[in-house]
Amino acid sequence: MLKKTVIFLLCVLPMAAFAQDKLGHINTQEILMAMPELDQIETKMNELQTQWKSEMEKMQQEYFAKIQEFQEKQATMPESIKQARQSEIIEMEQRITTLNQTANSDLQQKQQEMLMPVIEKIKKAINEVGAENNYTYIFDLATQSIVYQSPKSNDITALVKKKLNLK
Repeated sequence: MLKKTVIFLLCVLPMAAFAQDKLGHINTQEILMAMPELDQIETKMNELQTQWKSEMEKMQQEYFAKIQEFQEKQATMPESIKQARQSEIIEMEQRITTLNQTANSDLQQKQQEMLMPVIEKIKKAINEVGAENNYTYIFDLATQSIVYQSPKSNDITALVKKKLNLK
């Protein structure tokens, strides 16, 4: 009987030690999509996109007008003016490309700026929930990463380095 009790305790004790570590998971993308601030951000982003689109359309209209004018008059133009007009058209193409790149970059930057406070708010809530509920780790299913790590978690880097004879 004593032997069975000892074997039982040896089997149960490791499980009891592991049971103290609480693991959790979260889907931050789902939480982000449910945040009320997202509607305001989406509205502002749509306004910015409309402004950029309007500017782009204006440049494209100007570009197509120049091309049409060039095509209509190129037969009667002296060669030097023809080359000047072609250079203008090429410059306009480059400006349109640059504007498009600038618009995309600006929109991405603005979106990041507006999302940052919301993301920080979510991170803060995750950290608070993790600490209040004694979680050791919380995994994010959306990014497949750890979003919370308890200060009580064990860092075994030194042990692995020692095992590999690394300094």
